[in-house]
Amino acid sequence: MKWTGWGNAIRRWLDDDAFRHNRRIRVFIYAGLGVFLFAILASSMVPPRYHFKVGEVSPTTVVAPVTAVDTAATAAKRRAAEAKVPKQYAQSPQVLTDALQQLATLFEAAKTAASNPNLTPAERLAAVRRVAPEGLSSSTLERMLREPPARLDALEKDSAKVVQAILSQPFYADSMQQSMLLVDRQIVNLNLGLDRDEALIVQNTAVSVLRPNMVYQAQATQEAREQAAESVQPVLIHQGDVIVAKNQVVTQDVISKLKDVGLYSAYPSVRVGVGFALFIALSVAMLAAYVERRAPRRRLDNLMLGILGLVFVLMAILIAVTKWIVVAGGPTSTPYLLPISLGAMLITVMMDSSLAVVAAFFFSFLLGAAFGMNYDFVFYGFVGSLAGAYSVARVTSRATFMRAGFIVSAVNMGTVIALYLLEENRGSDLHALSLHVGLAALNGIFAAILTMGVLPFFEAAFGLLTPIRLLELSNPNHPLLRKVLLEAPGTYHHSLIVGNLAEAAAELVGADPLLCRVGAYYHDVGKTKRPMFFVENQMTKENPHDKVAPSLSHLIITSHVSDGLEMLRKAGIPKPIQDICATHHGTTILWYFYHKAKEQDKSGTVRLDDFRYPGPKPKTRECAIIMICDAVEAAVRSMSRPTPNRVEGVIRKIIRDRLQDGQLDECDLTLQDLDAMVGAFMKTLKGIYHARIEYPDIDKLKKEVAK
Repeated sequence: MKWTGWGNAIRRWLDDDAFRHNRRIRVFIYAGLGVFLFAILASSMVPPRYHFKVGEVSPTTVVAPVTAVDTAATAAKRRAAEAKVPKQYAQSPQVLTDALQQLATLFEAAKTAASNPNLTPAERLAAVRRVAPEGLSSSTLERMLREPPARLDALEKDSAKVVQAILSQPFYADSMQQSMLLVDRQIVNLNLGLDRDEALIVQNTAVSVLRPNMVYQAQATQEAREQAAESVQPVLIHQGDVIVAKNQVVTQDVISKLKDVGLYSAYPSVRVGVGFALFIALSVAMLAAYVERRAPRRRLDNLMLGILGLVFVLMAILIAVTKWIVVAGGPTSTPYLLPISLGAMLITVMMDSSLAVVAAFFFSFLLGAAFGMNYDFVFYGFVGSLAGAYSVARVTSRATFMRAGFIVSAVNMGTVIALYLLEENRGSDLHALSLHVGLAALNGIFAAILTMGVLPFFEAAFGLLTPIRLLELSNPNHPLLRKVLLEAPGTYHHSLIVGNLAEAAAELVGADPLLCRVGAYYHDVGKTKRPMFFVENQMTKENPHDKVAPSLSHLIITSHVSDGLEMLRKAGIPKPIQDICATHHGTTILWYFYHKAKEQDKSGTVRLDDFRYPGPKPKTRECAIIMICDAVEAAVRSMSRPTPNRVEGVIRKIIRDRLQDGQLDECDLTLQDLDAMVGAFMKTLKGIYHARIEYPDIDKLKKEVAK
């Protein structure tokens, strides 16, 4: 009982106009929404930081929150590719030219020294030594000086042939160690026909002038190695990969990977946190701008705004849980199963589809932000949410949700396939594609089941009047409707006709047809308190009002509104239907009892305002429509000859009287709406009060036949 009392007190506070339209509470709801979204999703956007040291044991399993390049492994792979690139060389013709020039200078000096008789042998050797290549032995020079000049010319040519044969091809520094062997091979190949001394001269002189003709190209080598390194594909740390398992020893490689994925730091990333806070602030500000600029009749009061905020919080929790599953090592494809369309479907059913479309935009961006600003998830979430919002725009039964689930599943699967085909670098991973398509199919069914499961909690906690709730309330077996049927059958029939009239009118003027119909069913439940005081329930010509004073009759008649309100509150009927009950007469005047009291009054103290209903006046289209339909049905029913022209005249008179009396001043029905309603009333009444043929007296016919 204590909790029931608290619940009723909270419900009355939520239904209070002071709460529903308080500006400060409205600002507080927006601010609270931003704080809750940041608190719930901050851990998804700002991952935890670790400050491990090499050699210590990890107290937890750390999983990569994003896909990143493994810099250490990539660098090692690139170094290996660079090492495979050989040094770059270029063959220099100048080396051959210089070698031949050295040979010419050497042999020319030898010929000059050998032909000079004024020089001693030592002077001749010294003269040749001055121009001889470094490393050429004195014995070779002495052999050269013993040869005649003519023979030196021949030996010079033979040496040049050997050198040219060797240096015309690539000759590396490593080949210098084999230069003697290469010269001997060329002497044999060229078949020079030399004796031993001549062969030694050619051999040693050729070897002395040989130099590597392949010049090392440092820049070309560097460029080739850089190109080889760039051609190496980066080694990736994929999202969801385990960087270090619990109780595993931390290595330098682990620390390097933590740095690569942005998890290695002694402090959390302030930059990311500030950025996400700004992201949330801008998102909530844009949502507030849209909500506050909606048309007056579609503007949310504080209760509905709070419910909208709760839906956002619910979706944020689902996104955060999904991210936690992925970070904890769960499948990276888990986001495809997240029922992101749940939020849009709930908002459509509880509010309207246009607001659900805007909310779907924010839900999809929150999903993308939680998973590294992934465009695929943004598009996937947005398209699926739109499909969910539009597929439950008109709920006729709970089966509508399952149909919507299948629609969302189909749209999700198409979205996944489209995104797969758009990205060429995904290759042909059909296993991943089939997995994502399967999860997308389950997503829609999951969202529909959750919507059906969550919706009753919102209805019960906040007294919401959703289409499903309205359909349940329209069941004739509802205790209140059953009570009206059994105790006031005339009122029950009257309510059914008012419901038909109201539904037809609502469809034309943009009101809620289902709310109008169900509200009409309950608008006169208060008449069950004293059913015989209302003419539609009087089965005889005796009228109890003839026995009481007009003032008492006025109290009895007008009390059916307060009695009905009390019954609706006790039965837990949502506030919109209570409002219809409270305003279906507005502050109109009971003219019949006013005139009756005036006729009986001798002192002239009867006041017109004493015979008015207590109100209030209708504030919504639905309430105004029920007021007019209630009066129209009663007036047409009381007509003796309801011809179309007379019925239309009565309808227009009732509407004109309500306008002149100010009963429609507080709602947003226009004159054009009222004129359209007349046509709807005429069409509906024509089917109810149509002309009937007069059937003959059956007993009289039987007697005539018997004769």
